[in-house]
Amino acid sequence: MEVQLLNTGTDGWFSRPLVELWKEFSRDFDRPVEQHIVPKADVVEEADAYHLYFDMPGLKGESVQARIEDGQLIVEAERRRPELAKDAQIHVAECSYGMIRRAMTIPEDASQDGIKASYKDGVLEITMPKKPESRPFKIKVTSEE
Repeated sequence: MEVQLLNTGTDGWFSRPLVELWKEFSRDFDRPVEQHIVPKADVVEEADAYHLYFDMPGLKGESVQARIEDGQLIVEAERRRPELAKDAQIHVAECSYGMIRRAMTIPEDASQDGIKASYKDGVLEITMPKKPESRPFKIKVTSEE
């Protein structure tokens, strides 16, 4: 990719640093981009559990996978482009297709027992209960009066 800065008529102190900065910045465009789509997520903590919501629209539920590996929650799926006729011409292509993947470190007080996952209306919801010892509980206070 070649980009030229506007010619200001000088090769002085101002234009040289800009050219060098642009060369450094544009180097990232020549590298391969990430090979997967990273879904947006919300993480909500309640007293007894964590709820994680991942935006993953346009998928079939059976293609969505979730697992815990090395202290990380990993969600994955693949969004495939619909089959097009041979003579089809794409005029606008804004949708993303390919592997969808996100990894998050699970909280230390989350329990791996009882994790539930469901996919509905393009949202993957994962519920991780907290370990019993980290959940708040009330202590009954007695009075001698």
